[in-house]
Amino acid sequence: MPKSETETDKKTKKKRRFRGAISRNLMKVGRIRRWYIRRTLKTIDKAKAKGRRLPPEYAEMTKALAKVPKAKRAEFIEESMIAGQVEETEMSRAMRRAVGNQGRQSGRGGGRTRPGLPPGAMQQGKRQRP
Repeated sequence: MPKSETETDKKTKKKRRFRGAISRNLMKVGRIRRWYIRRTLKTIDKAKAKGRRLPPEYAEMTKALAKVPKAKRAEFIEESMIAGQVEETEMSRAMRRAVGNQGRQSGRGGGRTRPGLPPGAMQQGKRQRP
């Protein structure tokens, strides 16, 4: 009998959280962090040379690295990783939730229209009588 979807989802979320905790702790170690950065830069360079598409995370990183001299790329990535770790620990739960909710709000009107409907389809106002 196959397991329910919720059980497998819970297990994958738990694994992801566990792996994330391990990787965050490993990135605190300088030698491992520098090895990871060198490996990432090699991967980006090889993919560019072969004309392959990069994963979305690497694509964003490549755009940021384009502004930095080639000799300083590793330092730039390391500084941004350290800054990200500090930012994660200092940001409170309320702030994380506020940032998450900010993306869901659709500006003016507070989300009166649903995606897929033409503008004005869900307007509130006087009800027209037949």
